Formats: sequence, structure tokens, C-alpha cells
Amino acid sequence: MTAPPAGLVHLGLLHRGPDDLAASAVPELRRALADGEDVVVAADRATVRRVREALGADAERVEFPPPSALAGPSAPGFVAAVRGWAPPGRRTTLLGQYAPAVPGADRAYGEDALGLVLDDLPLTLICCCRHDEDPEQLAVARRSHPRLATAVGTVDNPDYRPPSPTSPVPAAVWGTVTVRVSVDGTADLAEVRRRVADAAAGAGLEGDAVRAAVLAVHEAVVLGVRDGDPDHAGLTVEIRSDTGPTVFCEITGPRGATTAMVSPGDPLAHVRPFCARAALHDDPDRRAVRVLSTA
Repeated sequence: MTAPPAGLVHLGLLHRGPDDLAASAVPELRRALADGEDVVVAADRATVRRVREALGADAERVEFPPPSALAGPSAPGFVAAVRGWAPPGRRTTLLGQYAPAVPGADRAYGEDALGLVLDDLPLTLICCCRHDEDPEQLAVARRSHPRLATAVGTVDNPDYRPPSPTSPVPAAVWGTVTVRVSVDGTADLAEVRRRVADAAAGAGLEGDAVRAAVLAVHEAVVLGVRDGDPDHAGLTVEIRSDTGPTVFCEITGPRGATTAMVSPGDPLAHVRPFCARAALHDDPDRRAVRVLSTA
């Protein structure tokens, strides 16, 4: 058995039809089976037939749901759907095909979301796209995957372009806002800490995970308060926590009030130890810090 990866492995598979797809997928599927992983192949009938033939008796250890089983309810729901594909306690390898009906913009959104917020999942995800697919879809597939699954194993993808760490996945991916707190100065920090703690506990975080979430958001808010008028910071904290044991907080304010957030070096260095993700996002008239906390 090979040493299993620690987190998300995001592979692309560019193919010219069922035979080509099966030939490129089978080496990775056999590796996963040899490592004792759960293996799921959600593909059209012709591809499933080729994969079954190539795997032989090992195909009995593979789940073959219809491709529709992998469809997220919406673009914002895609990341939540991916979480459900990786049950806790076991590593899963999952192969799925690009759905022609999904717009290229939504596909790009979903692919970027995986690498930005889900790279700790025990999941190998193989995203399959035909060479004669819609050009926009094919372009997304080419740039979104660090490595490609091929008939000779996985190889580096020279067309890969990582998503910008300063432009995180849109906040809407984490659902609707459940808490909104205005912050004019340090006197409001206690209320922010209380609301974050309540949201974290309500989302299923416990103990140190709750305390870490509170610290991360507190420190992110302090950045804005320190740099602006201490009594009129004009910051807003929005909390989203309805996608499982996860709390997503976005702290926004006018650009002039958050200059500290773009100081030389890493302005979020003291925030990162307390959360799964911290990222800075610039718009023309505002700046935002986004903090993701998980169990």
C-alpha cells in the first residue's frame, strides 16, 4: 500500500471519450482500491461499462451512482455537497464528469472553491472533461487542476493556475448571513466575541475550536479598529454558519479604515494560527478580511 495523501487531491482528466476516460482513470482507481479507500465513479453508462471491464473483479468494490448524484443544488451549495462526498474517518476517491448544463462561470467558481477552502478533506476528486467540451468548460478544467490523471499515472499540469489567495471564494458559498454586528470601536469587541462564540457553538464547534474562532475574528476586527478612527471604525462583521461545523466571518470596512490590512508582510499572520483560512479581499471602495473556522 502507498502512503495515503493527507488532504484533498484535486485531479483533472481530459479525455476523448469513454475508452480514453477509462484508460486514464483506472490507474488512480486501482491505487485507491489498493489503499483501502472508498471508490465512487459517477459517469455515463458507456464510461461505467468501460471502467467495469477494465477493473474486472475489482469493480465489485466500486460504487457507481448516476452522475446526477453529484450535482450540487446550486453554485453556493457546491462546496457543501463536496463535503458530503467525503465521510469522516475514511478516505474517498471520487470520479465525476463535467455536466454540460453547468455554466462555465459556475464551474470555475466550484473548482476554485475546492482548493481555497476544502483542501483538508480526505478526498481524491477526479474531474473529467472531454477535449471537445464547450471551450469555456475546457479552459476551466485545464487551469483548475494541479495534476492530471493519465493512462501512465498522475502528471503535473503545465496549464494549472492557482486561484489568488487574496480573492477567496465568495462569501455566499457559506450560506446566508445569520449574524451581523456593527463595529465602531473597541467597545464593540465584546459583543463580537459573544456573537462569534454563539455562532460557533451553534454550528457544532466545541471547546478550543470555539475559542480559536473567537480569537481569529477578534484579531481580524482589531486590525480595522486600530487603523481607523477608534470611535468611528465603520466596520461590519457578518457571520455565516449554516453549512455544517463551520463558521465563516467576513469583516468589511471602507478602504481608509483598513489600511493596516495591506501593510507589508503578512498582515494576517497573527490571525492564521486560530483558523482554517484567513484571506484579504480588495474591492474598489472597501476591504474585507474573511475568516473560516472549522471543527
